[in-house]
Amino acid sequence: MKRLHKNLIKVGVVLILLLVAGAVMNPFSLNDAGNRQVIQTIGGDLEVRFEPGLYFSGFFSKVTTWPNNFTIQISRLENKSPDADLWVLSDEKDGTFSEGDNAELEHTVKWDLPSAAPMMIDLHVTYNNVDNLMSTTLLSYQKKIASFSTQRMSSEAHYSGGKSQLDEYFQDQLRNGQVLLNTETKTITLADSTSKTYILVEPKHDKNGNILRSKSDIQTFGILSTYTSMDNVHYNAEIDKKLKEKIRYAAEEANSKQELITEQQKEQTAIVRGRKLIAEVTAKEEAAEQTAVIQARKEKLVAAENLEKAKLDAAALLATKKAQAEGDKLKVMAGLSPLEKATIEKETQIGVAAELCKIKFPTTMVITNGNTGNAIDPFAAIGLESFININKNMSKSK
Repeated sequence: MKRLHKNLIKVGVVLILLLVAGAVMNPFSLNDAGNRQVIQTIGGDLEVRFEPGLYFSGFFSKVTTWPNNFTIQISRLENKSPDADLWVLSDEKDGTFSEGDNAELEHTVKWDLPSAAPMMIDLHVTYNNVDNLMSTTLLSYQKKIASFSTQRMSSEAHYSGGKSQLDEYFQDQLRNGQVLLNTETKTITLADSTSKTYILVEPKHDKNGNILRSKSDIQTFGILSTYTSMDNVHYNAEIDKKLKEKIRYAAEEANSKQELITEQQKEQTAIVRGRKLIAEVTAKEEAAEQTAVIQARKEKLVAAENLEKAKLDAAALLATKKAQAEGDKLKVMAGLSPLEKATIEKETQIGVAAELCKIKFPTTMVITNGNTGNAIDPFAAIGLESFININKNMSKSK
């Protein structure tokens, strides 16, 4: 029994040695999907296996497995994700905004390792394994870039709607390197004549206009942040209260300015409408005045024409009657009897009266003698009085 027992022990030891030797000498390795493996041969050569499956890695070779990607999360404990490959508790002073306000930053980044074998080999030589890479470089780089991103804007700008802008700053610098900044304090005069001091933060540029950046191992080794998220920004109670008050004041100020603009617009509208109404009334009055002037001028011209016509008619009638009177006079001179003479005078006067009744004098005459207010006798104007006197003289001569 003792010999059997010893033999079993020897067999066990041999099996263990064989297993250890087999493990050390095993020339085959298995790469799971989602990983890549760096193989170091017994001669010290390095190569990378990206494809999943069983493959020949060589005798006495050393195989180190790296994940294709992994996630680093910095957050409060209650927001910790079970899927994070590395989780670290956030700190209330992780972020500092341009005007100096501190905040606690929660953020998550998914990192992809390089797909080129030379870069992967350099990464392996530098860090040896993924845990070392995450804890010594990527974690501190992620926190630093988050803080640099907050420096590019004020807490007020972030609080009042700049969350997407902060995400953009964060993602850009994680992928392309930290942006070097110029910071300058400026003062502007507002529309209400008050002044406001603010901090202007702008990227530095080279002579060609390109943004200057500070490179790191992230860019050197081709590590890429494929998913970035600034999950939460927590201000302390004092800063949070201050920001709420500033936002409320800014909103009230904006509303007040808008109301002022609205009232000014109403005032200008009323002024324009008043001017338009005055212009319309003035135009109507001027049009009426012009119409009256034209009408009066027309009536004056018509009256003058009627007057001239009346003069011509009276002169023609006077000439006719004068001729008739001359004829009658000749008859009398030729020896008419007193009865014939009386008859002729009677008929002459009746004829003159009848013709005078036929004359249409103008209904309206506007006549002056050159001096305002001194009217002329309209009968004298058309020569009617002269006509009557001539008629009397003709009668006497008969």
